Amino acid sequence: MNTATVLSQSLRLMRRELRHGLRGFGVFLTCIFLGIFAISAIGHFSAAARQGLLDDAGALLGGDLEITLNQRPLSAQQLTFLNQEGKVSLVRELRTMARIPQSGARGLVELKSVDDLYPLYGAVKLSNPMRLTEILSGKGAVVEKSFLQRFGTQIGDQIQVGDTLFTIKAVIETEPDRTIRAFNLGPRVMIADQDLAATGLIQPGSLLRYAYRLKLTDKSQMLLLKKQLEKQFPEAGWRIRTWRDAAPRVRNFLDRMETNLTLLGLCSLLVGGLGVTGAVRGYLGAKIHNIATLKCLGATRTTIFTTYLLQVLFLGGIGSAAGLALGAMLPWLLVQIYGSSFPLPMAPGIYPEIWALAMLYGLLIAMLFSLQELGKACQVSPATLFRGYAGLEQMRPGRGVRIATFVTGLLLACLAIISSPDRTLALWFLAGSMLCFILFKLLSVATIRITAKVPRSSYAPLRLAQANITRPGAPAGGILFSLGIGLTVLVMIAQIQTNLDDMVSETLPQNAPAYFFFDIQPDQIKNFNAIFNQLPAGNSLQASPTLRGRITAINNVPVEQANIAPDVSWAIRGDRYLSYRTSLPEGTVITAGDWWPETYQGAPLISLTEDLARGFHVAIGDTLTVNILGRAITAEIANIREVDWSTMELNFALIFAPGTLENAPQSYIAAAQLQPQLEEQVYKQVTDRFTNVSALSVREILNNVATTLQRIGWVFKGVAAIALLSGLLVLTGAVSADQHRRIRDAVILKVCGATRKDVLLAFASEFILLGFCAGLVSLLAGSLAAMAVIKGPLEATYRLAPGVIMITLVVAVILTLILGLAGTWKALGQKPSRYLRED
Repeated sequence: MNTATVLSQSLRLMRRELRHGLRGFGVFLTCIFLGIFAISAIGHFSAAARQGLLDDAGALLGGDLEITLNQRPLSAQQLTFLNQEGKVSLVRELRTMARIPQSGARGLVELKSVDDLYPLYGAVKLSNPMRLTEILSGKGAVVEKSFLQRFGTQIGDQIQVGDTLFTIKAVIETEPDRTIRAFNLGPRVMIADQDLAATGLIQPGSLLRYAYRLKLTDKSQMLLLKKQLEKQFPEAGWRIRTWRDAAPRVRNFLDRMETNLTLLGLCSLLVGGLGVTGAVRGYLGAKIHNIATLKCLGATRTTIFTTYLLQVLFLGGIGSAAGLALGAMLPWLLVQIYGSSFPLPMAPGIYPEIWALAMLYGLLIAMLFSLQELGKACQVSPATLFRGYAGLEQMRPGRGVRIATFVTGLLLACLAIISSPDRTLALWFLAGSMLCFILFKLLSVATIRITAKVPRSSYAPLRLAQANITRPGAPAGGILFSLGIGLTVLVMIAQIQTNLDDMVSETLPQNAPAYFFFDIQPDQIKNFNAIFNQLPAGNSLQASPTLRGRITAINNVPVEQANIAPDVSWAIRGDRYLSYRTSLPEGTVITAGDWWPETYQGAPLISLTEDLARGFHVAIGDTLTVNILGRAITAEIANIREVDWSTMELNFALIFAPGTLENAPQSYIAAAQLQPQLEEQVYKQVTDRFTNVSALSVREILNNVATTLQRIGWVFKGVAAIALLSGLLVLTGAVSADQHRRIRDAVILKVCGATRKDVLLAFASEFILLGFCAGLVSLLAGSLAAMAVIKGPLEATYRLAPGVIMITLVVAVILTLILGLAGTWKALGQKPSRYLRED
C-alpha cells in the first residue's frame, strides 16, 4: 500500500473518529494550551517591547546622541563644538529634599531641570494642556502622581526645593526619557533649568548629573560624530550614548527575562507533556476494541498509527493555536489597560517568528509525549476482541517508534537552544530537565517498590490501596512523577521567597544606619558633626569625603577590552562613588597588601574591595585608571579589603590614599546611627538647617527593597502556580487514563460483596498514600533546590521553613485526594450487571 493510499485512509478514519467529539482530550488540549500560551505571551511581550524600544529609542534617550557628566558641565569649547552639529538640549538631575510649607512634610525627590528645547523627541504628557515651557515659567513645577500621594498635596500648592518656592501646576502622566528602574528613591519633580541656580543646590562637589542631548539634522552621521568627539576630546571623562544605546539595561533585562521565562514556559510545557501522555493513553485505552476491529477488517499498523497520529497533531494544533492567539493578545491588552503609563513602550503586532516557534513547540511536545502510547496501541492484537479486558500497560512500542521519539526529542532540544538568547543557559536547562525527569522516575519506581515490601495492613481499604499502588500497570508512578514535579517547584519557590523576606526584615535592619545624608559641603561638615555630638551615647555619625569617578582602564587596558567577570560589571557602568582616607576603616579586614601610612604623600595608591579584585582579575601592584572630573588618574593597588555590603555601613569600593584628591571639588556622605525615638527629631533638625543636604531613610530603602522582592515573589508564585496547575492537570490525566481500569476494579469489588463506602475508602486510601509520598519527595527535592539557589547565586544564609513544608504536605495530600476521587467518582456509581454482560 503506497503512502498516498495510507494517508487517504487515515484521514477518512480520523474524520470519523472526530465526529464523536473531543471527549477524552480535555487534559490534552489544556496542557498544550497552557504551555504554548506561556511561550507565546512571553515571546510577544518581548518582541513588542523590543520593537517599541526601537521605535521610541530617540525619545528614551532624549536625542540622537547624549553626553553625560557628573558634578561638572561641558567646557565652552566642547559646547561650541556640539552647537555646530545640531540642536543641543541640557537636562540636569539630582536627588534633593522637598518641603511642603503648609504641612511641614518633607522627603527625598528626584529633581530634574529642563531647558526650552526639552524634549527633543517624544512629548511630556501633562494633566494641564498648556505647553511645558509655559507651565514651568514663573517658578512653576510639575510632579508625578506619587508626589501628590506621598506629600498630601494637590495642584496649586507650593513646595520648597533648596532655597526656592515653586508652585505645582500639573501632574506628569508621561515622561519619555524617564530611566526605567526597579524602584526609585523619590518621586519626580521637574522645573525650568533657569530656576535651578536659585535653589542654591549647585555647589562644588554637588552630586549633579548633566545630560546634553543632541538632535542631528542627519542621523546617519551619529556614529561618525561620536568618533570625532572621542578623538577631539580624549580626556573629557564623559559618557557618550547614541539612540541605539538608549536603553541597554532594559534590553538586557528583556533578554534575560525572555530567556528565563521562556525556559519556565517550556518547563511547564514539558510537565504538561506528561498530561498529554496520560490523556492519549486514556483515549487509546478506550479505543482498544476499535483498533482490534480495524485490524480484523484488514487495517495495517501503519494505517492505524497514522490515523491516531494525525488526530494528535490536529488536536495539538488546535491547542497550540488557541494558546498562541491568547498569548499574542497580551501586548495589546497591556496597551489597552495601562496606555502610556506602562513603563515600557509597546508595539503590538504580528510577529511571524513567534507564531512559528510556538506552533513548533506545541506540535513537537504533542508528538514527543504521544508516540510511545501510539506505538503501544498499534501492538493491539485482533484476538483482544475475544479475550475481554485488555490494556496498553504491558505492550511495548516498536523500534521505529522509539527512534522517532528520540528524533523528536532531539529536535525539541535543538529548537530550545537555537531560539534562546542565552544558549548556555538553555543547555543547562535541558540537562537539568533530563536529570529531573530521570530522578523523579527513579523516585516513583522506588516508592512503589518500597510500598510493595511494606507489610499489608489489616485494615481492608488500606490493604486494597497498597495492592492497587503496586499492581502492574497502576497509574501510581505517573501520579507520583507529575504531582512531585509540580510540588517541588512550589516548595522551592516558597522557600526562596521566605528566605528573601527574612533577609530583608530581620538581617538588614539590625545593622543598618537610620539615615544616609548626601551633599554635605566641606564648610558644613563641622556644624553637621556638632548636631550629633550633642546627642546621648548610642547615637553616632560616620562621614566621609566623596567624589564620583569612572573606571576607564585596568592595567592600562580599556575596560571595554578587559576581562571582567559579569557579577562585577556594574562597577564599570558609569560613575561610581569613591573616597580617600588616611586610616583603615573600622571593622575592615585586609586580605592582601598593607594599608598606607597616615602621612602618605607619594604616588597615587588605591584600596580595592575583594569582590572587584576577583572580578577584575587583579592583584597587589596592578593598576586602575579612574577618570575623576575629567582627569585620568592611574593608581597602583596597595591593598585589597573584605567588605560585607549587606550591613549597609558607609563604605566604598574604591578608596584612594591621601595626597591625590584633597583639592578636588567634593562633598561629604554621612551615615547616622540613631535611637528610634530620636530619628524624627534629628531628621527635621538637619533638613531645616541644611537645605541643600539630602536625607535618605534606610527604612525607606528597605521598604522599597521589600516591595521589589514582593513583586519578584509574585512572579515566583505565578510560576509556581503554573507548574502546580500543570502537575495537577497531569494528575487528572493519569486518573482519567486509568478510569476504565478503576471501573472494572469497582465492579469486581462489588460482585465480591464490597459496598460503595468500601470502594470509596479504598480509593481514598490509595490517593492519600500517593499524595503523602509525593509530598515527602517534593519536600526533599524542593528544599535542596532552594538551598542551592539561596547559597549559590544569592549568596545568602539558608533557613528551612517548617511552616511551608507542612502546608505543602497537607496541600499535596488534599489535592491528590480531591482530584483522584473526582476522577474516579464515575467508577463508584457503575452497576456490575452491565459490565458482567459485556465480559
